Amino acid sequence: MIGFRFLRRIAGNVQGMAVVEFALCLPFLALLYLGSYQLMDALACNRKVTVTTRAIADLTSQYSTLGTADADQILSASAQILAPYNAANALFRVSQLYTDKNGTTTVMWSRAKNGSALVSGATVTPPAAILVNDNYLIYAEVSYTYTPIARYGLLAPIALADTVYMSPRVSSSVKLQ
Repeated sequence: MIGFRFLRRIAGNVQGMAVVEFALCLPFLALLYLGSYQLMDALACNRKVTVTTRAIADLTSQYSTLGTADADQILSASAQILAPYNAANALFRVSQLYTDKNGTTTVMWSRAKNGSALVSGATVTPPAAILVNDNYLIYAEVSYTYTPIARYGLLAPIALADTVYMSPRVSSSVKLQ
């Protein structure tokens, strides 16, 4: 009899149950919070890469003649768009492409920051949907290596990249001096 009363009393006592359930759920909730923070940070960084690429192409396309110092300044200034992310982990590149009457696209000139420029005269293959024969395009690209803040030993750095093709605005081509 005494054993049954003791069991009924324990079964009816729920004073510490919420604390125990919270203690069991806390590790899962903490991982869920940190994981969602990492995901939002990676998405924000990817958005910054896209905006930076668009800005490089947009600024370059507004020139009819672009000095090498101006091109380098555009690339350096565009690194500020990536803030607060470390621009040293990014490659910034802007090039002008020319598609001839036969549909062959070549690099006319290229400038880069934190990496190498495309080789002038090299053949490239832009998307077929944007090709127009005997036409120039500004080609901007940014690639960034995103390293998660809390990697948990599981997450490797993530390569983020974007490219933008844009027609010159002021003239048919942008000359680099």
